[in-house]
Amino acid sequence: MTNFSGIYEFDGKGLIAFKRVFEGLLDEEAISPTDPQFATRVPGTSSLSDATAATAKELASRILSSLGSDWQSLLPRPGIWAWLTFVLRDVVFPKDSHGNRRFGEVHRWYPSDPGDFQKAQRHLVRMPVVLLGNLGNLADHLLCGPPSTLPEIREQLTSQQDMFSPEFQKAARALYFDETKCGLKRGGGGKSAGTPRRLAKVRQQLDVTWNLFDLDSDHILHLLPKEFERFKPNPA
Repeated sequence: MTNFSGIYEFDGKGLIAFKRVFEGLLDEEAISPTDPQFATRVPGTSSLSDATAATAKELASRILSSLGSDWQSLLPRPGIWAWLTFVLRDVVFPKDSHGNRRFGEVHRWYPSDPGDFQKAQRHLVRMPVVLLGNLGNLADHLLCGPPSTLPEIREQLTSQQDMFSPEFQKAARALYFDETKCGLKRGGGGKSAGTPRRLAKVRQQLDVTWNLFDLDSDHILHLLPKEFERFKPNPA
């Protein structure tokens, strides 16, 4: 385990080297993440550990603590998120039994424009930070899985900007998050009736008639069709 004195930001040379590593064109050991030829320390950030994390929420919490209160202003700086992805690669891209990493499609590891929700929401480091920073515990259903996976529920329920409404996510959390096991309810990660994939489509239909930003979570739940009944919480 390594403890860094703060968070660093890859410069142009560092970003090129980072991309070559993740494309399999350069050995990981070729980059020293605190070497000034690749990166500079970001002022105002505090120490960060690359220790394992059980959930995406745990990892996001650690990063937020290191970034500090001004974390939102750092979102558009790809060098920061590339550096974090590199130093946390054992957490988000662990080696398999053969010692290989599977990085997958580029948007999982290379930080795109944070305003491009179709791409930015796939990043395994920055998007959990955005969700936890903006929604807190209301994002539990989106962050309860391991940091190394992009769960179906997150992909479905963060693909549009208006999905970041706290009341919409509060309703989704009530549907799919199991408080007792701190994980998704049975069937919450599927693709059948009442699942997040269907909620994403029903939300678009409701948005034609209702301004969902004006509705609280209970009202949103009330508007959902019968297929969601199996996921709705029992009345208090």
